[in-house]
Amino acid sequence: MERFIAKGLTEYLGDKRSVWHMPGHKRKPVYDMAAPYEDSNDYTGSFDIKKLDELLDTVHAYDVTEVPGLDDLHNPQDMIKKSQEELAKIYGTFASYYLVNGSTGGIMAAVAAVANPGDKIIIASNCHKSVHNIAGLRGLKTVFVEPENDKNYGIKKEIKTEDLKTVCELNPDAVAVVITSPTYEGILSDISAISELVHSYGMRLIVDEAHGAHLPFMGKSAISKGADIVIQSLHKTLPSMTQTAILHVMDKNIAPKLQKYLSVFMSSSPSYIMLCDMERAVDTASKQDFSAYLKRLREFRNKCCELNNLYLLDKINTPEDKTKNTNTLQLDETRIVFFAKAPLTGAALEKLLSEEFGNITEMSGINYVVLISTFADSEKDFEYLYDSLRKLDDNYDYYIKKIIDIENSSNQVYTFNTNYADKAYIERIIDKLKGMEGKTAADNIFVYPPGTYILKKGDFFSKEKINELILHVRQGRQLHGEID
Repeated sequence: MERFIAKGLTEYLGDKRSVWHMPGHKRKPVYDMAAPYEDSNDYTGSFDIKKLDELLDTVHAYDVTEVPGLDDLHNPQDMIKKSQEELAKIYGTFASYYLVNGSTGGIMAAVAAVANPGDKIIIASNCHKSVHNIAGLRGLKTVFVEPENDKNYGIKKEIKTEDLKTVCELNPDAVAVVITSPTYEGILSDISAISELVHSYGMRLIVDEAHGAHLPFMGKSAISKGADIVIQSLHKTLPSMTQTAILHVMDKNIAPKLQKYLSVFMSSSPSYIMLCDMERAVDTASKQDFSAYLKRLREFRNKCCELNNLYLLDKINTPEDKTKNTNTLQLDETRIVFFAKAPLTGAALEKLLSEEFGNITEMSGINYVVLISTFADSEKDFEYLYDSLRKLDDNYDYYIKKIIDIENSSNQVYTFNTNYADKAYIERIIDKLKGMEGKTAADNIFVYPPGTYILKKGDFFSKEKINELILHVRQGRQLHGEID
């Protein structure tokens, strides 16, 4: 057969790009994480299928299953048991478990472990789709706590304790609360206050910390702030392969049911390659000098305050006034989020950073882009990114005109996802959306990333939600879910 995937991957890797997205290893070797990519990774600009096959052959030599002499992730007795015991010591948990199908499997196991069919749970409305999926599969009743929209940036803020208290008072029969902290944009909630509140009602607290696998090594994880279960995607911000994650449980009473449901929602054929990579990632992070990385990061963030047309999401860098602390957001400083002065959209900013400067971002929102930084980012990496931003900022009008000229001369909207950007098709989707006002959503509607629902099944298509969906469609993002 024609090897479309191998061909596409090697062609993509053949172009030199700066990696500002997951996975957290940034395609660098772990032994030299903080070196510039092209130096540390022996970057030659040439990747081919032959090299890929040689790599796969090497990997195959270590690819084994649960045979005598090894161990079983679902019933560990030897090496995996010892490794997971070491995890618990490093993280200070009752137990920690490797996950081989991402945080999604961990989230589903966690919810199933604390909520029986027919139980009620409280969910932050900006939770990942996996939370909604397990609630549906498990037959759970769900009520929602809504994070505010930040007026400066137009993104979802943290879960406020007082808002959650109101929901808990109205739903004292709920058995658990599930929130996301940090969010895709790096917004942190006050987990200490939230956990105290949740436990006062006799409920369990599950924190989706998928974007915060680095936080335990910076003293900021929900693990140490009272959460009962915390799920982290190692691959997002630590040097570990895509699909690797970890689950932490602090309450010994939950552990038996949790182990049962981990076996339900994880593959029965876990990869030893992934297990070895996760073990190494945690070992590396636990010995890492995060202060050196934070110094590089903070110097970069400070320089970005000098930009005039690009705004860094920061307490002291708002579009209204960059000289005053007008924002009360609690942020994970490792998450880099830029907003552009109108009329530049998030999708256009993502495209410019990629095609003009070779900086590949993690995602774009309606008016912003998200870049993932990890301790693998070197001083040279930050310098190149800042130089790109500086050039874009200094020549802002030129790039705005370039976008307008491209859109006017073709039937394509200038977005990252050009396969979805045919103007005629977009207008048909928009007309369909406009006709949905007042109707009930027959499906969950969202864009990915980030995978949080804009409309849940049963919600009404309000004018506000329709306008939000239209903004996403105009920027070329594909809507997931049926619009009927």
